[in-house]
Amino acid sequence: MLHKTKAISLHHIRYGESSLIVTLYTEKHGRLACMVNGVRSKKARFPATLFQPLTILDTDFYYRENRELQRLKEASCPFLYTTIPFHADKSAIALFLAEVLYLTLREEEGNPSLFSFLSHAFQLLDTKEKGIANFHVWFMLHFARFLGILTADPVFFSGHEVSADHQVFYQMPEEAMLALTRFLTNPQGPPDDIKLSNPNRNLLLERLIRHYALHVDGFSRLKSYAVLKEVFE
Repeated sequence: MLHKTKAISLHHIRYGESSLIVTLYTEKHGRLACMVNGVRSKKARFPATLFQPLTILDTDFYYRENRELQRLKEASCPFLYTTIPFHADKSAIALFLAEVLYLTLREEEGNPSLFSFLSHAFQLLDTKEKGIANFHVWFMLHFARFLGILTADPVFFSGHEVSADHQVFYQMPEEAMLALTRFLTNPQGPPDDIKLSNPNRNLLLERLIRHYALHVDGFSRLKSYAVLKEVFE
């Protein structure tokens, strides 16, 4: 049966001489994988750039329940990114967030609220001019709400590290705690005026990565953080 749905491209791998297997997060069906034929041929119906990480798509595909690979019929891009592909900082953030989504989004059912959050967030990243360096920290905090892990670890959100015997031995710097509070209270995007040093930004992000890894199986395979950290240092 032919299904129409909005989708976000998360990941793709080459298949054969001219095809791709593309992992999408769709508004109606959650996560699914599609076979896209003839992408690298001379008469390609779909340019490979259409499936770059975080591209927002309108899709038509032949959907069969419990089928491992769906077959894509049509795809178009209703929102063309004008800065993400050409801005080093934004490109690094996009690759990092695409990997975060690839490792965490597992459900094969629709979640319109989550899809709306994601599409809004990535369009905001493309159009935003200030506060870009903090975008991924803000995103991971609010994405954690949809994963159900935002308040699962009070140690993280109290700003304290604890030892194995539960003794507090480190408290997060005040600048980091203030930024954390403002990120959490601004669901529409990271405020432009937040001042956060690179060490404190890295501290927050590393705490978030560890928090995700504790609650999401397989998240410890995250590889793109090293690249992101290098870009912002």
